[in-house]
Amino acid sequence: MRLLRLLSRFLALPLILVPALLTALLLLAVATQPGTRLLLQQGADFLPGELRIGEIRGSLAGGLRLRDLAYTHPALRARAQQLDLDLELAQLLRRTVHVAHLEGRGLEITLTPDQEAPEPPPEAAAFPLPDAIPMPVTVDLPRGELHEIRLHPAEGTEPIVLDRLALGLHLDARRLQLRHLDLQAPQGRLHALGRVTLARPYALGLAAEWSLALPPEAARPLRADRARGRLVLDGDLTHLALQHHLQEPMQARTRGHVRHPLTHPDWDLNHRWEAFTLALAEDRSLQLDAGTLVTRGTPGDYRLGLHTALTAAPLPRQALALSARGDPQGLQLTPLSLSGETGQLQVAGRIGWTRGLDWALDLRGRDLDPSALAAELPGRLQLQATTRGRIAPDAPLEARVNLAQLSGTLRERPIRGQGEVRVDDRRLEIPGLNLAAGDNHLEARGRLADTLDLDFRLQAPALETLWPGLVGRLEAEGRVQGTPQAPVLTTRARGSGLELGNLGLKRLDLDLQAGTAVDAPLRLDLGLEDLHTAAGTVLQRLTLEGRGTTGTHRLDLALEGGPAGGNVYGDLALEGALPQGLRGPLHWNGTLTALDLRPPFGGPWGLQERAALHASPSRAGTEPICLMQDKARLCLQGDWSGEGGTRAEARLSQLPLDLLQAWLPPNLGLEGRVDGGARLRLDPGPTPKWNLEAHLTPGDGRLRILDEDGTLQTVPFRDARADLRLQDRDLEASLGLDIATQGHIRARLRGRGREDGDLALEGQARLTLEDLTWMDPLIPQVKDLRGRVQGDLDMGGSLRAPRLDGRLTLSEGVVTLPEAGITLKDMRLDLHNEGRERLRLTGRLRSGEGSLTLEGDVQRADDGPPPVRLQVRGEDFLALRRPDVQAVISPDLNITAIGRRVIVTGDVAVPRALLELAELPPQAVEVSEDEVIVQEAREESGAPLLVVARVGVTLGEEVRIRGYGLDARLGGELQVQQSPGLPTRLLGQIRIQEGRYKAYGQDLTVERGLLLFQGPPENPGLDLRAVRRIPAHEVTVGLEMGGTLEHPRSRVFSDPPMEETEALAFLVTGRPLSGAGEGDGNAIASAIAVYGIERGAFIIDRLGSELGLDEFTVDTETGLDEAALMMGEQLSSRLFLRYSVGLFDRVNTLMLRYSLSPHLSLETRSSSENQSMDLIYRLER
Repeated sequence: MRLLRLLSRFLALPLILVPALLTALLLLAVATQPGTRLLLQQGADFLPGELRIGEIRGSLAGGLRLRDLAYTHPALRARAQQLDLDLELAQLLRRTVHVAHLEGRGLEITLTPDQEAPEPPPEAAAFPLPDAIPMPVTVDLPRGELHEIRLHPAEGTEPIVLDRLALGLHLDARRLQLRHLDLQAPQGRLHALGRVTLARPYALGLAAEWSLALPPEAARPLRADRARGRLVLDGDLTHLALQHHLQEPMQARTRGHVRHPLTHPDWDLNHRWEAFTLALAEDRSLQLDAGTLVTRGTPGDYRLGLHTALTAAPLPRQALALSARGDPQGLQLTPLSLSGETGQLQVAGRIGWTRGLDWALDLRGRDLDPSALAAELPGRLQLQATTRGRIAPDAPLEARVNLAQLSGTLRERPIRGQGEVRVDDRRLEIPGLNLAAGDNHLEARGRLADTLDLDFRLQAPALETLWPGLVGRLEAEGRVQGTPQAPVLTTRARGSGLELGNLGLKRLDLDLQAGTAVDAPLRLDLGLEDLHTAAGTVLQRLTLEGRGTTGTHRLDLALEGGPAGGNVYGDLALEGALPQGLRGPLHWNGTLTALDLRPPFGGPWGLQERAALHASPSRAGTEPICLMQDKARLCLQGDWSGEGGTRAEARLSQLPLDLLQAWLPPNLGLEGRVDGGARLRLDPGPTPKWNLEAHLTPGDGRLRILDEDGTLQTVPFRDARADLRLQDRDLEASLGLDIATQGHIRARLRGRGREDGDLALEGQARLTLEDLTWMDPLIPQVKDLRGRVQGDLDMGGSLRAPRLDGRLTLSEGVVTLPEAGITLKDMRLDLHNEGRERLRLTGRLRSGEGSLTLEGDVQRADDGPPPVRLQVRGEDFLALRRPDVQAVISPDLNITAIGRRVIVTGDVAVPRALLELAELPPQAVEVSEDEVIVQEAREESGAPLLVVARVGVTLGEEVRIRGYGLDARLGGELQVQQSPGLPTRLLGQIRIQEGRYKAYGQDLTVERGLLLFQGPPENPGLDLRAVRRIPAHEVTVGLEMGGTLEHPRSRVFSDPPMEETEALAFLVTGRPLSGAGEGDGNAIASAIAVYGIERGAFIIDRLGSELGLDEFTVDTETGLDEAALMMGEQLSSRLFLRYSVGLFDRVNTLMLRYSLSPHLSLETRSSSENQSMDLIYRLER
């Protein structure tokens, strides 16, 4: 029994020790570092490929850290700097892999696919899944992180960099739960979560939010740095619903579904977006309206439908519609359409991309309006064209464009066009291209291949139909021959009456033959005639002649330029060489052999000696080019290179100042000579650096001034000098001049560049003119100018915001204005600034016994011209003192000027004035209304001022008018109104306070006199009453006038009442009609003609009866200025005598007519001017 017990214990011992030993070994493998290392090394042998671990720390049970991992496989290579792993081994007893901690760093993966492996067949693209995916264990990863990930899609490619990948998931036998996925990269971020079941139909749901940094080529047009959106997937792998919302940089939504995405994809998606704008350039943009894009089908057969509208300035809004059907080989357009106000364009056909890119498209345009691209080209065009071609990496380019028809109108002229262009590899053929616009035609045909043979011809007799402002006729024809390496162009062009805008050319002649090869013949003949602008002729004629070859040639230029009477003649000759023609490195060497300039003043200039020149794409330069004229000398030289920049120098010596005479007033001249020089250096770089030094030293000289009397006076000046220095962004300038004993000018300016690109300024200017007498002849319409000018200015601020501090003063000023007959005395004008915002003007001057004060300012304006305000105040200021008029005024005016607009308001009182009207001689006549004075047209000096005036004028108690027998004192008030574009208006009245009128023996007292103004000043209303009292007859007679100045009405009245004939006789002669003689009759008739008295004809007839004459009348048939009083008496049946007296020209004429028969008479006339005798035959019908 005991033995049996011992045996049983011996047999049970292995059963106990073996599991214990296995457990100990397992614990040794997972709980110790050596055991873990052995386990990993043994496990690596079972992996495909090769796994190497540089360092192992820790254990599987207590946490494991692996360093310098490397894994190599035919499909990829992977490296990791560090991997930390912490497993809960106890969970393995529950068939759960619980990864408590997972963190890796420095992971780099390079994919190395087999380049020689055949492409899988199309059916291999499907990815079938089993009915279920069994999971033997449960995997739980609360959080795992990988940092610094670099993925190379292929060997030698740029890596995809991920800064951080954080993952949390739970995987069991039924589903995969993605708790979170966070991905961070330099390009953007992704956050996602979702679920998927592991059995058919694999129900799933996924939500993801993403953001992406846009590349510069996309960020610029979208005006955004990032894109942002949200994606939601819901369903299963048989029917998956998709929603996507693009939130930045625009709003767009996608909704739809995808069926069988892994096996046989079939989708139906609807994309909608809101309006947005793409920036194409700084000043151009493309605006897209809200639109839709519908896509449905399978990869082998899908359809597209697009509807939106776009606006791309200057084009108006265009509706865009696309209907297409696609497959893996290409896309069939059915069609693509653009339509809007500018017409409709449709593109139909197929675009393929199986091997490269191929196309076969039909284009149709209807009612296309080219004015959308250029407003100067209105029209309506119809277009039919086809294009076919192919671009493939392993085949030459093939393309065909056939313009079947171009028709319609352009600028109201018919347009026609057709042609074909073919491209085969490097061969371009134009079987025929014909375009016609109105009477203008362009033809081209030929080929450009290994040999060139292209002809073109232009016939444009009516250029005005092609472009507004373009005028004239142009004909050109030519041929391109040779080879692509050595082409030769031969062309001939003729033009006449050419104009474009303000530029015009009377004639153009061009004959040219040139090529690129060294030995290619060169023949150039260019002639221009009358090149002019709106300001006048710039160039009378120019001829340019070139002879030789491209390698060695000579150019001769002759020109005549400038306006008529001021032409500059010039001749230039160059000899040059291009050693390798135009095919190799361009390097031209030449010599300036002749240069002659003959200006209209100062004598000719000629080249002192030959000068060498050279030019190439990298450098250019010239030896000194010196021109001589008498003692004057001007030399120029310089060079440029891409590395060294620009260097230039100019030297001037002994230049006579009288060369400036053409730009000086006729009565001003200069004597003296000027020296000068300049040096320029411009260093290359992104921001060029300037260095310029220049000076002019006229030294001593004289001003010659010729006054109106022909007297010549000279004003010496000395020490004249001007200096300028520019260094990078710094500036220094100075000016000095002494005007004999009359004064001096000194100025200095410094500028320093600032970091913001502006220029800080600091400077001073001093001006002293002790006597202004020498300036008298230079200022028109003034005499006896005297005074003193003192100026003291300081400049500060910057170039963008300059500041002037200082004062300019005229004191002790005296000047005579001959036109006004007055002398202004005690003049003082002061101009000074008050800060940077305001410039103030004050002044005072005297004339006669009164004075005038001026106060004003100029305000700074950020935009537009600065406003100028001026107040004029005065008291008893003598404004006019001439033989015909004297006037004293007291103004109170406000004047505001902004640009060309001037506003004048206020009042002017005229306390004293005397108007002396000079009487015309008796033979003077009124100017005919038909008279037109023809004189030379004067060019306007500038745009006219726009004056708005509201000024009140008050006549004082001492305003009188004398002349034509009138002596009266005036009074009244007027309002002067003026507006731009409208005639001046006067509102108010002028009253005759008291007055007398004497003429034709009359002595009238003005009892009432009014001139009424209600509009234009030329035609006031009249309300006058003048009387004559005759005590000897106890009669008072008078004349009343009404109407207007242009159409007066007059009436004779009397007290006591009497017939108008009697009243007029009393008014004119002071006697009744019964006591009037023939001389009195003349006076009465003259009064009727002058005053236009109502019923004048009746009075004349009555007067003739009283005088016992057969004829007594006023003849005005030849005009009022030749009116005459005619008195006639029939002496016998055959003899008639007439005596006529001119009412205005005072010419007396005696006429005697004797009747020889009823139809024939003899007539003689005799006057102080001529005598005549006529034989007159009358035939009555």
